[in-house]
Amino acid sequence: MKINYKRLIVFLLILIAAIVWASYMGGALPYMCLFSMLFYLPISAVYILVSNHFFQVYQELPSRRVMKNEEQPYSLTIEDAGFFRINDAGLLTEEVLATTLLKAEKVVNLTPNERVVINGNVCCKYAGTYNVGLISACFQDPFGIFGAVFQVPAPYRVTVMPMITDMANKVLDFENLKNSSRIRSLVLKEPIPGNEFRPYREGDPIKSIHWKASAAAGELISRTPDTLELRKIALVLIAENKASGNSDPEFIKRRDYFLEFAVSAAYYYAQKGESIQILYPRGELKNIQVASLGSFSEFYEDIAKGPFYNRESDMEKLAKESESMAENEQDSIIITVRESEYGTEHFLEIRNGNN
Repeated sequence: MKINYKRLIVFLLILIAAIVWASYMGGALPYMCLFSMLFYLPISAVYILVSNHFFQVYQELPSRRVMKNEEQPYSLTIEDAGFFRINDAGLLTEEVLATTLLKAEKVVNLTPNERVVINGNVCCKYAGTYNVGLISACFQDPFGIFGAVFQVPAPYRVTVMPMITDMANKVLDFENLKNSSRIRSLVLKEPIPGNEFRPYREGDPIKSIHWKASAAAGELISRTPDTLELRKIALVLIAENKASGNSDPEFIKRRDYFLEFAVSAAYYYAQKGESIQILYPRGELKNIQVASLGSFSEFYEDIAKGPFYNRESDMEKLAKESESMAENEQDSIIITVRESEYGTEHFLEIRNGNN
């Protein structure tokens, strides 16, 4: 409820004057004025409710899946489906999570059965799932004394895809952070020179040649190729235990940061052809392996819809899984990202297995 207190005070003064006039003077005119003032507010309340009931809204974007920070053409159609004129209806658009630019005034007047189309642009600021465009409308009485804001019955809900950036690269560059040690995945295997020897064959890499043995034998000797099991890297994404329909701005901001880090970390390894195990909630607890750009695309499409838990216990189970991996997995790196600690420097935890 929105009240203009200055106009309300003026209305009450006029009402008191009408009561005094009718009490002392009597007659048709004073009582007509008195009853007009008495019934004005109830009739205005009914008018506002009727206006909201017949206020029809249709919204459209090219797709319900949009990219963060990309402008999308937006179309808003408003119609008065009733028998009374709608005056000075205020259009309230989402401006915290998205920027909405309309090529018209945000106050409209509609005659019965009139339809108005307003075009504009919408730019979503954060990744996640939330409502954009027109979210509510404000209706006032004819003299602007009070008004009411009503939510749009069917708001336009979009899934905003997170951006892939280099925000995770420096954090996950273990080859430089760990004294240039090679930390790779358990799935991939790297060919290395073995301990057995054979005559050199065309195509053998130079690094496989054993120069001392070659000098003694008088011919080139190669070490037979062997494989090295590479190190396992796991990414555990512990999302907040909130409904996916939550549109609280602070929650959306945390989710935006969480999703951007998750997809950037996965892409960091996928583009190098390395493998990373990812645990995250999508109703059930999902455990997948991302080892290529193809498998990354599947993960990206899934996580962008928003992580959520079907059961309260799954959040604790995911945290325990992270602890168990760190205790039991040898020669591995466990990266735990906690959405609930957004805004602090401790949102990310990196541990070696058995450490």
